[in-house]
Amino acid sequence: MAESHWHRGQLVEVDGLLAVVVGTNADSWVPDGHVALWFGMPQATRMSQGGRGGSQPELWTVPSDSCIPAQEPVVRH
Repeated sequence: MAESHWHRGQLVEVDGLLAVVVGTNADSWVPDGHVALWFGMPQATRMSQGGRGGSQPELWTVPSDSCIPAQEPVVRH
């Protein structure tokens, strides 16, 4: 099994889209040479603003070498 230089929680960019690494080669369900990513749900609406909540997350496995580090995030409070 090849080791990935990506780690869970890391922000990455794939083909111009931002994603969060949620699985690596250390996870048995991630194919060798891949990472599992969550691209988020930009179309979601907060429940406090009338959204329904309870959405099922969709994860994608992609080749590790298709990822590049994301820019440093802007942190808001």
